[in-house]
Parts: sequence; C-alpha cells; structure tokens
Amino acid sequence: MNPPQSAAGWLAANLDGLTLTAWTVTDGAPAPAQVLQLPDGSPAALAAKLRQAMSGGTFPVVLGGSGLVPPRPVPAVPAELPLSGIRLEALEVHALPGFSQAAPCGVMQGALAKLSGFLQLNPDWDGVVCLPGAVTHWVQVSAREAVSFQSALTGQLAQAMGMAAELPAAGDWDKAALADAAADGIAKPELLAARLASVQAASVLGQMPAASAHARIWGLLLGAELAAARPYWLGQNLALIAEPPLQALYAAALEAQALPVSIADPDRMALEGLTRAWKGR
Repeated sequence: MNPPQSAAGWLAANLDGLTLTAWTVTDGAPAPAQVLQLPDGSPAALAAKLRQAMSGGTFPVVLGGSGLVPPRPVPAVPAELPLSGIRLEALEVHALPGFSQAAPCGVMQGALAKLSGFLQLNPDWDGVVCLPGAVTHWVQVSAREAVSFQSALTGQLAQAMGMAAELPAAGDWDKAALADAAADGIAKPELLAARLASVQAASVLGQMPAASAHARIWGLLLGAELAAARPYWLGQNLALIAEPPLQALYAAALEAQALPVSIADPDRMALEGLTRAWKGR
C-alpha cells in the first residue's frame, strides 16, 4: 500500500495500553492530538476508536503499539522497521511492529513510535532512553540501534497499590517523601513488599496523608525499578520520554539520585516516528 496522492490526509495513531493518541494529518500538517480511552483491548474496540478519531472521515491509518503485527527482535534500528498493511474492520491500517527480546523475555509496543521519533530527531544519541507508560522500558541505544531493553510494570503496580490503600485515582504527592522512599527502594529493594504493606496500613488507618502515601508508593516502586535497571542508567546518557504525570514522578526519582536527564515530549516523538515511517515507505 502506498501513501495517498490526494490531500485527503491520513491518521497517525499510537496505542499505549488502552490509551489511543491520534492526529489527523492533512497536507503534512497535524491537527491537535486526540486522546481516547479504549474500553478493552479487542480489535473491535480499537477500530471503533480509530473511526471516532477520524470524525466521520475515511483515510489510511498509521498505527503504532497495537500488536497487530509480530514484533521484531532486538538488536534492531527503529527507523528501519517496515509498516505492514492490514485490514482492521474494513479500515486501511499500516501497522508499525514493536520489539521483542529473548532474554530477559520482553515485548515493547506502545513506546516504539516514541523511541523511533526521538532517535530520528537525535541521530547521534548514544545512551539509554527511559520510556514510562503502561509498561516502562529502559532501552540501550548505540549507533541508532536499540541494542537491548529492560521492562517494568511500575505504573500498573502503583495503580493497584493506590486502590488497595484507598487513595484517590489521582492526587498530589510530596516530592521530598518520594525522594526518601526512592532512596529506600534502591538501597533495599528486597523490602519492597513489606514497606508497601506498611504504607497501605497507614493510609487505611488515616495515619498518613494521601499526598505522602502517593509519594511513598511511587518512591518505593521507582526505587526498586532503578535498582533493577542500574546497569542501564549508571554512567550513561539518559533521556526520559513520558506523559506529564509520569514524567514528573520519574524525573523526581532520577533527580534524587543526581542523574542528569534529557526530557523529550512524548507526543512530538510519537508523531515524528509515525510520520517518518509513513513517508519512508
């Protein structure tokens, strides 16, 4: 399938978990991003949200993060991944594959378009890119190639802990408390479960303010993640690509460890990655 020759445009869309971010692109100019939540992970739900993003139009879709096509094993160059033309509920979809890894076993889908966009805008980058989302990925990059990656379910665990501790779905958090908890998590990650149980009890009993409980949960989880990912970030150039809520949390934990970080806009990176993939094939 080739790009259309008319000005009808196309839809750039990236799926991260159940969150779909989409841009209608006409004459090379993207409209503001739409953020849509899928009710479930079924192809029918995805197709319905893609149609909603088109606002009644019908045009090709360049889609990242869907898992509709098999992932490619690392090491690999993100910019060289081919689009695969498929039909999704009568929609013309050009799907960007994700990455897979044998050891440790891993799969990276929603973050791939962001990583590709970042490396094409920063072709000389060597180091590590941290991509928090539904799943967080730490990706080792050298000579434009993703060499290896390590993943963590920190966001999903934090959400589950927030519910168990009877905390609001979203809330303020104390930066100093997060830094202290992150230091505890890095120093003794083996105590993670016990420390989280203590935070849960203190929150349920009303002995810990919600802002402190949020910060302790995130700090402990991020500390354990940083301890596990130490070979990726220690002594490396580090870039962080995350949506604002996660960006602030990860940046605070990294700052507490005195780690210099380059921060990139996730929407810009994803759109760039999808656009380059569409134009290049």
